[in-house]
Amino acid sequence: MALVLNAILAALAGFLLGNLWYRHRRALDRDRARWSGLAERRGWHLVERAGGFAVIGNADQVAFHLSQGALAHGDLGVFLEARIDRSPWVVIEAFALSSPIAFTARRPGDRIRSGDDSFDARFATYASPARRAAALCDAPLRAALEGLPRPYLMVQNGIVVLIWPWDKLPTDAQLDAALAVLRALAAHAAPAAS
Repeated sequence: MALVLNAILAALAGFLLGNLWYRHRRALDRDRARWSGLAERRGWHLVERAGGFAVIGNADQVAFHLSQGALAHGDLGVFLEARIDRSPWVVIEAFALSSPIAFTARRPGDRIRSGDDSFDARFATYASPARRAAALCDAPLRAALEGLPRPYLMVQNGIVVLIWPWDKLPTDAQLDAALAVLRALAAHAAPAAS
């Protein structure tokens, strides 16, 4: 009797594991199709790694990596990472006060004011050195950040990390705003030597 019971339990466990694997594969296929569609529609490249998906693209000579992952407090978010060549030597952290990352932000240097009272009421901006950062936080950058839901931006000597909470595929409006952030930052890079 014990052998029969063990065989039934083993078969049930196998069935449940098989069902879980099947559901995981279907979810993975759905994610692959969504990210692949995004990459194709925008002219970017799909990258698959460790069961997740990302895209690699360019925004006016700035290469970037866009993916989705976990944020603080169980939220999902969209991550855009880039490196802007010849960027000014500065550290900036700008984030919506309602961002899930606001509580764990590093807050480097001094708090700076952009001169736009509406923006400063909703966003915190910290930088070092403050003089250089004030020029980078210009109207195009502020407008692009306002186009994203509760964004967090860290720029450290040309390395850019832009994160916003979003549990679905990013919308075209969000992607356009994120690329506008990159373009606004890249506009301050030193010209290439000829």
